[in-house]
Amino acid sequence: MNIEKIETIFFNVLEDIHDYLPDLMLVGGWMPYVYTNFLWKTSVRLPITTVDIDFGIDHPVTRKYSKTIFETLSSLNYKERHLKMDRMFPVVLYKEKVPVEFITYPSVEIKAIEKMLGKQIQINKIDKFDFLLKHRISINIQIKKKNKSYFINCPKPSAFLYHKGATFVDRENKEKQAKDLYYMYFILRYSPDIDLILRKISLYRKKGYLKSVPDNINKFFERVSSQGCLLVEQENGPDEYIHDVRQDIFDRFKRLRKALGFVA
Repeated sequence: MNIEKIETIFFNVLEDIHDYLPDLMLVGGWMPYVYTNFLWKTSVRLPITTVDIDFGIDHPVTRKYSKTIFETLSSLNYKERHLKMDRMFPVVLYKEKVPVEFITYPSVEIKAIEKMLGKQIQINKIDKFDFLLKHRISINIQIKKKNKSYFINCPKPSAFLYHKGATFVDRENKEKQAKDLYYMYFILRYSPDIDLILRKISLYRKKGYLKSVPDNINKFFERVSSQGCLLVEQENGPDEYIHDVRQDIFDRFKRLRKALGFVA
């Protein structure tokens, strides 16, 4: 699918699920796209590197819904992928070829979430995910080609970046590690308020959140030839605006390392 098609599906999913948006938080690989177009409102054209549409869920749910998300989406043109051949549920829902998934953390009160989501949908439980849910902002997203907009809960860019610094090492392969590190580089490179973001990250560290982040980043970005610089350079690809991409990656992560307590 081309970018225009992927964008159309993304906006259609937001419309389909709009009644539930107050109790959901958009997360995952769409965040750089959302930050760029609707928070920072810059002219950067982000190549979308993921099509999955992920929503985080926490409890308590703010209101009672007459239908579950499963009931609403299954009445529309969503397909179901069964995770086990011998069971009907749980399932992952797809809008055309794009999975729409839901994420929470292991200690959540699952029954409260199921009342809104429905027991039929797979809920992914991820360690450290509660940090993202606690550090959120509301972003007004305008639906392209339609005179509609929705306020959507999203992680603060500082929290998104910091959380990636804790979780990229747990990814199962180098390709997904590179993608996560690229998202971090994207924020470090394009955010118009990077100084404020770095101050917030320094505060997260001082408060003891996600204690593995400083060592993870220092290990992967200690030198220009470090593994992290190479992974991000590979994911970024050729860059018409920067002569030495790897050096730029190192320099920007050097600022992050300083905010995390490392003096280069």
